[in-house]
Amino acid sequence: MNSYHHYLTAKYELEAVPIGIGGKRMEFYRIGDWAPFIEKLFDDEGGGFTDFPTWIKIWEASLVLTDYMLDSLLGTPQTVLEIDAGMGITGMFLAAFGHHVSITDDKDDSLDLLRLNVEHNALKNANVKKLDWHHPDLTQQFDVICGAEVASTASSALLNLCRNHLKPDGAVYLAHDRQRINADKLISQLPKDMTVEEIGKTFTGKDTARRIVIHIIRFK
Repeated sequence: MNSYHHYLTAKYELEAVPIGIGGKRMEFYRIGDWAPFIEKLFDDEGGGFTDFPTWIKIWEASLVLTDYMLDSLLGTPQTVLEIDAGMGITGMFLAAFGHHVSITDDKDDSLDLLRLNVEHNALKNANVKKLDWHHPDLTQQFDVICGAEVASTASSALLNLCRNHLKPDGAVYLAHDRQRINADKLISQLPKDMTVEEIGKTFTGKDTARRIVIHIIRFK
């Protein structure tokens, strides 16, 4: 086991979960028992917290986005920037299918878990990087920028990131559960030289069906 595994298992109880999408199957480590972690956050913030650690959960929107993008991006390998990646499901599956992916987040534990899972699945064309949208340390433009359940609190910074680091003929893919669409503010602030397409999908699980919205943003 690598150093990320030793570091994370010293802090959290990890479990390995198999996920299959598009005919490929990979195994992801995630936090197995949320309760102690959530209780500690609750105590550390004086009896409550408002910033749910999204990186501890596999979101339905990420699975739907992954399946949709694998169909949409078949063919020539693309350069992909996954933002607010959490567990990085979309970015890692795109890498497994031959795309060149930068998987980013701004939380240290999320980044360590991402590095662990990239190494665990031997994804040679995926790299993990810390990214602050307000001060992005990026030197290239990407064919694709994507994210699932992306935080909505910094929509202007995200728009600037897309404008500066999306290729002119590229596309941004954002997926959210319809019940908590985080992209509304971002969509409402799109400049006139950008267009948006909305696609509705349904995720059917064991006990429930969830409606997922995918927004595709492009330059005109």
